[in-house]
Amino acid sequence: MIGSAQSLERSMIGSLIFYGLYPLTRFINCVTAFPSMSYYPHSLERETFEVVWRVWEELSETHTAPEPLQRPPSEPRPLFDFTVMSYNILAQDLLEANQELYTNCPLGVLSWDYRFPNLTQEFKKWEPDILCLQEVQENHFTEQLHPVLRDMGYTCVYKRRTGTKTDGCVICYRGDRFSQVSESLLEFYRPECELLDRDNVGIVLLLQPIITQGSEVTAKGPPLCVATTHLLFNTRRGDVKLTQLAMLLAEIDYIVRNCKVKGEHCNVVLCGDFNALPNMPLYQLITTRQLYYHGLPAWMISGQEDLSYNVHHRRVFAPLWPSTVGIDDNCQYTTVNEPKSQITSTQSPERNLQYNHGFLRRLRFCEAACVRPQDLELIPGVTDNTPDPEDKHPYTTRFRQTISHYLNLRSAYGHFIPGTDRAEVTTLHSEVGATVDYIFYSPRLGISGADQKGGGQRQSQGLKLLGRLSLLPEEDLWSMNGLPNEMFPSDHLSLLAKFQLDLNPV
Repeated sequence: MIGSAQSLERSMIGSLIFYGLYPLTRFINCVTAFPSMSYYPHSLERETFEVVWRVWEELSETHTAPEPLQRPPSEPRPLFDFTVMSYNILAQDLLEANQELYTNCPLGVLSWDYRFPNLTQEFKKWEPDILCLQEVQENHFTEQLHPVLRDMGYTCVYKRRTGTKTDGCVICYRGDRFSQVSESLLEFYRPECELLDRDNVGIVLLLQPIITQGSEVTAKGPPLCVATTHLLFNTRRGDVKLTQLAMLLAEIDYIVRNCKVKGEHCNVVLCGDFNALPNMPLYQLITTRQLYYHGLPAWMISGQEDLSYNVHHRRVFAPLWPSTVGIDDNCQYTTVNEPKSQITSTQSPERNLQYNHGFLRRLRFCEAACVRPQDLELIPGVTDNTPDPEDKHPYTTRFRQTISHYLNLRSAYGHFIPGTDRAEVTTLHSEVGATVDYIFYSPRLGISGADQKGGGQRQSQGLKLLGRLSLLPEEDLWSMNGLPNEMFPSDHLSLLAKFQLDLNPV
């Protein structure tokens, strides 16, 4: 005999979960509606029950420290746990301009009035300490999102895309947990460079983790560089994406090096929509610090679309970008193009040169500089020297066939459902499901040399990954009519990771 319809429901769901036939995602409440021909009598009271959807994955066996404010004041270096969410929230203007991508979705779930409350509910549910958003429509941010986030205790920095685009990126952080040291709003569009004719942008913030008691700061953490971007979508233009990424890495590198000059180790969190698949060249550059790109098909760099069947490919050759961009192939600013506010000039202010040092330095290595004009007057020891071909090596050193960087970055996600060979996806629409969103971070490296020599409390550099919010395979999302749907308000899933660092007492 069956005791009750409710117990049978729970039993059936438990069996489906056990045999892997029921998708595991986040907690929701739902009411089961029985069909008219159901075995169950309609007079039975239908209670709500919980279905497990996205689950939290604990990645550390170490007991998580209590909240810093609860730690004994005598402890010299408390631990600081914080969460970071990265989320492409799907700008409404872009949704309406590309409606063919959402033919699988009920019209009701596509309206902003329906999606906005679900977005804010997700923010309030997880309450991330740092929130990085992409595809944030400017009027929606100023009129709706920002007031809600401000009331939740966030300080927000917004950067709209250049040109006529109506959306941009946002970084928000909790003002009671971080103080802002600096901000950089990056525009990847350069009118003088054909390669950089797109309107993508990025934001880089330098934050200081803090613990306060009342109005007093009791402990500070090492500086934290937080960056977000939304790289170009075009699947055929990996060369553009690679250059945009290099510009972003150069800004992060500049901030990290400035901290190092001050004797501070700067941790990094880099997240956003990179429009590139895991383990493809652009991803490899981030995680392995190096990429040999010379001769690669441009589509292969991001790997979003297999265009190998094409007879003719756009290929990428060195140098990838002109020197006027001001970045070398180590993803660092060149001397003459570093932010001017940070450069100490050694030139007398009243001297006014017609050609600056950067222009002359580039001229030295161009082909025209190695050709002797026929009407040049012969002056022994002055105009009779022939350029040595080996003297051009600084140019090839600066623009090798390899791009590299000096940041140590690792993905917070493994890109496969744990224990299976099924790939995680972060975005899905009617044409494709894939992983293009990431949270990269600087992993913990070990004990700092100063602490080892001093014999005091040891302090680890880098971030310890404590946990993350699970992602889903494509088939589970299709069982919910794809994205967006009643549960998930965007065509992307949010990424959420929890980190830990050591603090210094004040």
